[in-house]
Amino acid sequence: MKKPLLILVLFVFAFGLRAQNAQEMVDRLKKDLQAKPDAKRIAVIYSDLTWYYSKIDIDSALHYGDKAVIESRKLNDSTLLAQVYSDIGAVYFIKGDFINSKVNYLTAYKVRKLRNDVKGLAKINNNLANIYEKTHQYKQAMAAFVEALSYFESVKDEKNTSITKGNIGLIYLKLKNYPKALQYIGDVVRFQEKNNFTEELCVSCLNLGNVYLQLNDTLQALKYYDKSVKACTAVGNKKGLSSGFNNIASIKTEQKKSKDALAFFEKSKAIREELHSDLDKANFDLNLANEYVSAQQFGKAKKLLLSTQKFYESSGTTEKLQINYKSLINVYAALHQPDSVTYFLDKLVVLDEQLLVNKAEKQAAELETQYQTEKKELQLQKSKAEIALRESEIKKKETQFIIAILISLALLIIIYLVYRQQKLKNKQQQQEFELKSAIAKIETQNKLQEQRLAISRDLHDNIGSQLTFIISSVDNIKYAFDIQNQKLDAKLSGISNFAKSTIIELRDTIWAMNKSEITFEDLQARIHNFIDKAQEAKEDIQFNFEVNPTLKELRFSSVEGMNLYRTIQEAINNSIKYARPQSVAVSILPEAEKVLIRITDDGCGFNRETVLMGNGIQNMEKRIRDIGGTFEIHSEPDKGTAITIMLGIQSQKQQGL
Repeated sequence: MKKPLLILVLFVFAFGLRAQNAQEMVDRLKKDLQAKPDAKRIAVIYSDLTWYYSKIDIDSALHYGDKAVIESRKLNDSTLLAQVYSDIGAVYFIKGDFINSKVNYLTAYKVRKLRNDVKGLAKINNNLANIYEKTHQYKQAMAAFVEALSYFESVKDEKNTSITKGNIGLIYLKLKNYPKALQYIGDVVRFQEKNNFTEELCVSCLNLGNVYLQLNDTLQALKYYDKSVKACTAVGNKKGLSSGFNNIASIKTEQKKSKDALAFFEKSKAIREELHSDLDKANFDLNLANEYVSAQQFGKAKKLLLSTQKFYESSGTTEKLQINYKSLINVYAALHQPDSVTYFLDKLVVLDEQLLVNKAEKQAAELETQYQTEKKELQLQKSKAEIALRESEIKKKETQFIIAILISLALLIIIYLVYRQQKLKNKQQQQEFELKSAIAKIETQNKLQEQRLAISRDLHDNIGSQLTFIISSVDNIKYAFDIQNQKLDAKLSGISNFAKSTIIELRDTIWAMNKSEITFEDLQARIHNFIDKAQEAKEDIQFNFEVNPTLKELRFSSVEGMNLYRTIQEAINNSIKYARPQSVAVSILPEAEKVLIRITDDGCGFNRETVLMGNGIQNMEKRIRDIGGTFEIHSEPDKGTAITIMLGIQSQKQQGL
């Protein structure tokens, strides 16, 4: 007998499923590149272009993959680098170049191992296993699946454990070890049936049917193909449904039942032509959203769930809408958005009530129809005894009908009261939690402020007085003794000047520590003092400092404010020390949802490719990166130097509240 083995493999762990039109996304990403985003965004765009081009142009995908690797290495971003190598591995896999696909997956594996990304390693093991399976390296494939299985079992991820066992079962099926395949896939089916994992049963039952077919047990094969068809129909899995019909048709062909075989083949063909329906896309997005929830990628899950919510509401797909609402409740709970949790909890209760009412109305309509039918039959009865008996039955049905309505109403009232009580309880618990959190936060801030004040007093009283003593002692030595040695005199002057400079730095630090928040207006006053001193030292340089009025009240923490102050101070010092400029300008302006800070001079400039960057620039870049901003420096010989700092304005406003 010819064995039809249309195995629907849905056990592949891809890094990310992006179900948007590839060409549209490529066009959009290229448009984003033209907007000249920052370095991090450029690297992400190159990575996304690698993925989307894999669907329409493999050569372009590999071209942008190389660019994404270069940019990720410049940023020293290991997370993004692992993502890029995984994407390139997927491109080579689609191309059929399994050697290069394996090389890139193994590179991503090394990066994630250094980051101790255990979950990411488990997913890469599954991707590597698929390569091994494609190249008939079943031993290596089995080893990779077993390693992934060990992880999922250790974290008690029963669902992914079941999926991985299904993968192992498929390897045994290809190795013709049918008893082992039957054991693994059979366990998967029983687990999924016990937990009502209908979507997974669609695939698992199809694969179990294939095992039984190889064992020449046609009856069991047809039984599980039928279960697969029912499960796929229930969840709207057209790929699984089409494969199930195709396998049944193949058996009918072997049984010489050509009429039945043709009918099933036609069904399979018709469904395959409809695979790209809106419902199929919505179901896929819903499944992907739930996978994001499992991976705790709640932002991505929310976006997909809100999209599918609109489709299910407009199409009236109530079962999927229930799942959608429940998933949204879980997502918003994880995102700590209680108002949204309450909103979708209300919608779920309303939907449940509507479904219950619809069910009651349907039952009532059925009883009413039955009642009317029996009533008409009574009119046809000639026997008074039979009429009396029928009337008794009708009264009984009427009583049952009334009881059913009353029970339905009672259930609705109970559900509403329980929901209302639970809602009030949840609201009270939320308020108590928020109050405790606020009190704890205030207490912590008070303690921190007390500690900062104590430290600043110690610095002022102890370190400040000691430095002042050093300055006084050095000056006394210079005035008390007629020092003829110029080197000694210069050395003493240097010590005095260094101590004075240290006092100024100490005052800046104490100023920052004494403030819980720092605004641009505070920074402006401080920087003006610094510029005034610089003006005294360099009278031939024109200094200009400008802050947009809308940003003066923008608030920062003391650490953020000090980092900004030190960065601007270091930039001006570098211009004075190395650039020999005629003018130095500092401007702070709003740009979209960010703050743009520019420090420019018209000095001699330098060539970044030939000049070794010192610690000063590296320190400035690190200070800005530590407070969530971006730092760029542009310079050309004889054309001056420009330093650009970008800060997110929304996050700073939130920190200031």
